[in-house]
Amino acid sequence: MAGPGIVCLGEALVDIQPARREQTLLVASTLRRVAGGAAANVTVALTRLGLQSSILGKVGTDPFGTFLKETLAGAGVDVSHLASGSEAPTGVAFAWVTDPQTGEPGYFSLRYLSAERTLAPEDLDPAWLEQATAFQFGSLPLSVEPSASTVRKALEIASKAGIPCIYDLNLRLPAWSSREKARNDMLGPLEATTIVKMNRHELAFMTGETELERGVEKLWRDNFKLLVVTLDREGCYFRTRTGEGYLPGFPVRVADTIACGDVFLAALVAQILRLSYTGTETSNGATSGTTSRATSGATSRATRTEGKIENFDFENIELVRQVCLYANAAGALTATRSGAFPALPTSRQLAKFLKDSGTPPVIH
Repeated sequence: MAGPGIVCLGEALVDIQPARREQTLLVASTLRRVAGGAAANVTVALTRLGLQSSILGKVGTDPFGTFLKETLAGAGVDVSHLASGSEAPTGVAFAWVTDPQTGEPGYFSLRYLSAERTLAPEDLDPAWLEQATAFQFGSLPLSVEPSASTVRKALEIASKAGIPCIYDLNLRLPAWSSREKARNDMLGPLEATTIVKMNRHELAFMTGETELERGVEKLWRDNFKLLVVTLDREGCYFRTRTGEGYLPGFPVRVADTIACGDVFLAALVAQILRLSYTGTETSNGATSGTTSRATSGATSRATRTEGKIENFDFENIELVRQVCLYANAAGALTATRSGAFPALPTSRQLAKFLKDSGTPPVIH
């Protein structure tokens, strides 16, 4: 039986949005229902990019919960561990575009009533989680119990099993009682994390530093293999144990930026897994490692080891640049479309976008 692939713990919500992009909630007379939530977005983005994913979370026993389960399953996500409970309804968030020029979204959440907050440690299946390719989680479940304890327990299980842990610092300050509590709660998981992703505002919040490199230095932990800071349309910054760098963004006409960060993370992980192999025979018959494969762009025709994050050469800065470039492209392409799930690109669409942009060859 196949394992769960990449397990994502967190929110599956229903987003309520104005049917017309240029309208706000104040003036919109028609609203549309869209599946969303950070964990749900990441899992669907992963499946669109050809990877197996599972969601670990909770919805209510209500029509919205049924809608989310059916939508996620229809997208190819394993929903066997998306629990249903009658103690709270499925989460609902209202989202709209606050600035048509930048696509910056506004949010109003009813999460304080929602089912994903009630995900408890006893809802976890350790034997199932231990089979994961990677464990991904966000910071929002850390804002309340019992979901905070559930994140910590899942992180403990994954870490003991040697599973790479991927942390997306997704700051929503209204979810916490104070800024200090939010910062302290979000700092804890860093000690067990392999890959960390955040935006520049979250970095400044966590470190008190407005200068990016200084903030990264302050936040860096010895257990990290990769830290990425997204910079909106400017691209991203990355740091590994042996190097750092900036990758420019892609100029696009923005519809909205909902789910762009989630897609960026999914594409980052997808590209790491694609480049995580050893001893590949290239098209000219020579045996190469990851570095020469990326440099030559040769087509593999030999059996290669299964992609694992543990096999990725994080010390090869050129490979890391390839990964970040691919993630930048995924975020940019997502921004050209409205909504969450409807905007998530496939690997074929991403390949075309990269080709049309005139970007140097990227392995995908």
